[in-house]
Amino acid sequence: MSPRLVVSWILAPLLVIGAALSGGYWVSARAGDARSGLTSALDSLPADTLVAGFTDWSAIRQRLDLGDASTSAGRAALNDDAALRDLSTRSAIGRNVEEMHSLFGWSAADVEWEVFGQAADGAAMVARFGDSVSLSDVRAALRKLKYRLDDGVWSSTSATPTTGELSATLKAVSIVPGKRLVVVGDRDTYVRSVLEVIDRDQESLLSVRSAAQVASSLAGTDSALLQSGTIACASTSFTQQPADVRAQAAAAVARAGDLAKPTFAGRGLTDVSTDEQEVRFVWGFGSPTRAREQLRVRTTLARGANIGGSGQVEDSLQLTSSRVDGTTATVRFDHPTNSATYMGGTGPLLFASC
Repeated sequence: MSPRLVVSWILAPLLVIGAALSGGYWVSARAGDARSGLTSALDSLPADTLVAGFTDWSAIRQRLDLGDASTSAGRAALNDDAALRDLSTRSAIGRNVEEMHSLFGWSAADVEWEVFGQAADGAAMVARFGDSVSLSDVRAALRKLKYRLDDGVWSSTSATPTTGELSATLKAVSIVPGKRLVVVGDRDTYVRSVLEVIDRDQESLLSVRSAAQVASSLAGTDSALLQSGTIACASTSFTQQPADVRAQAAAAVARAGDLAKPTFAGRGLTDVSTDEQEVRFVWGFGSPTRAREQLRVRTTLARGANIGGSGQVEDSLQLTSSRVDGTTATVRFDHPTNSATYMGGTGPLLFASC
């Protein structure tokens, strides 16, 4: 089996969540938005976002048979089971469910989906509140915690309690009436940039064609990660591996064909049953020809020795399908839940590298 992948700065949400909370919700009102949750979520992030992690909390609660997870026991089960199944790895709030509920009156148990995006100049989380969340109660919790409201953004003050990890790091909150989105950022100025995207004063990540195409191929997954090509290559690189491992990887690539850098790359995880999940890997390229060529190379490398890990690739990833849609290549795998995890998005993985 492959070793568990280590989450790097690319994940970072639990550190960055402390930077800010802001609220919004955009013109794609829930009743009129027929798009996937992932597509809607990415439409709230700025166009220069380099890494985006999506968590479909509504689907996860359903798959874990937790109902609305409105009890303490339900929230604890959501917290633990989602983590054990690699479903909350991309989340900024999924590891602190009960603490979030206690302090702020809402948590991963109360949102439909969450997306965490990182750009060169900031990071932000956007989540859509479920119907059970009272926005007036959210505001009341912020007042109780001594947050101060200024031009639509609630900011922590020197008097804000610092009990617990989250209250020590959550710095600003904004709620846009009628929109039911909450935005979390690493500083006030970046939060306001995200709110401009939500208000359609700035272009969103979906305006980046390759990111939108990768997202389309990941629609329906419970957890998804999108990375710019440069970051995707760096995160799966073999450069830090021992010389003999690098040599094995180079020999395998020489046999299969060169690995090209994608414009955007993504991966997604979906619970199928208690013991099985589906994992998707998606890459966007500059042309259909390049996408077809890279699909052939990458499916070849997705079988046999797990270079950089142990055993065979098939110990944790059984290739079930592969296809090209325009300039986007997608491979799907059956994945036993008790094997290696992949949503951390880091660590050597030859067929996903470049």
